Amino acid sequence: MSVPYHRLPRVDARWRWWRPLVALAVLAGWYVATQVVLAVAYFVPIGASQGPEGLMRFQQDLASGALDPTDPLILSLSLVSLVVLLPGILLAVKLAKLGPANVLSSTRFRVRWRWTAWCLLPTLVIAVIMFSVQTIGMFTFDGGFGWDHAAIGQSTVSVSTLTLTIVLVVLLVPFQGAAEEYVFRGFLMQTIGSWIPVRVVGTVVAVGVSTVVFALLHIPNGYNVWGILDVGSFGLVAAIIVLRTGGMEATVLQHAFNNIMIFVLQAPGWSRIDLTSQDAQGTVGGWLVTLGTSLLYWGMVEVLARWRKLDRRFAGHEAPRFRGTPPAFAGGSRWFRPGGTGWAGAPARVDDAGGPGDRTGGAVDSAVGVARRP
Repeated sequence: MSVPYHRLPRVDARWRWWRPLVALAVLAGWYVATQVVLAVAYFVPIGASQGPEGLMRFQQDLASGALDPTDPLILSLSLVSLVVLLPGILLAVKLAKLGPANVLSSTRFRVRWRWTAWCLLPTLVIAVIMFSVQTIGMFTFDGGFGWDHAAIGQSTVSVSTLTLTIVLVVLLVPFQGAAEEYVFRGFLMQTIGSWIPVRVVGTVVAVGVSTVVFALLHIPNGYNVWGILDVGSFGLVAAIIVLRTGGMEATVLQHAFNNIMIFVLQAPGWSRIDLTSQDAQGTVGGWLVTLGTSLLYWGMVEVLARWRKLDRRFAGHEAPRFRGTPPAFAGGSRWFRPGGTGWAGAPARVDDAGGPGDRTGGAVDSAVGVARRP
């Protein structure tokens, strides 16, 4: 018996259908509170130094180009407002008692760092391919290798601004990518997968809902239909990779490298490249490239996982359920923890709850119990 990634919360005996809703409420409260703090941290100094006009200008710039890589101030606020979701979702899972905070990380209830290092190989391969595709027409060999300024124009930002932007991107984007992965491919998929008892149905619905929600929430970024399909394809394959590998590591790397490359290439603000044009918001070609590279990445990760004999599932059982107080044989508080040892002495019976009228708990259907956490 083993438990797949999207059913991991059911390993903890405290799981109840309403706990993910509590976690969602905690996350929402955390997000609102952090946005208020960020607004004060950014808007108060701008208002004090530039006055009301400067504040209004900053608000307008933020509304029209929240992810504009040519403006480090706006870009940093946009990225940090997403980065805060990472500690927020980990805290929410912990407070809602959905299990250890790292139940979102992998079937090992932690980040598998050795596996993460191996995933750098396919990530770098895809990064090279994407860089080659995205820079088509941007370089020239006339008079030596360099930027084709006739095609892309000149940089519109100073060297200091460009340097600051690149530093911010390298420091913040990995956490921004991780935050989105943990929320959509982690919490959302585990919530839906745990709600639906039929595993195959739960898997399909979890992947579908997380993909659609992830794509729809990118609409405010100005993407057209091809841009939304682009994002949706990325999210769909990422969700499959998470289920196939039993963790977040591969998709966090893919997401981070993809976003870093996009921001760095756009950071110079080339004068002849309009980031607000229809083509910049999504094309058929861009969608096909994303779909193709995502599928290629999945294939390479799959081969790597098989070669490394990756532990894709939790080597144990979903925790038995009780109505009321856990019985004495459960070992007290130990029964709550994934891999608790109290079940070894449990007497066997047909169901997982007490008999008729028994509200204090009863025996479980197996004396084997929940396996120790690897």
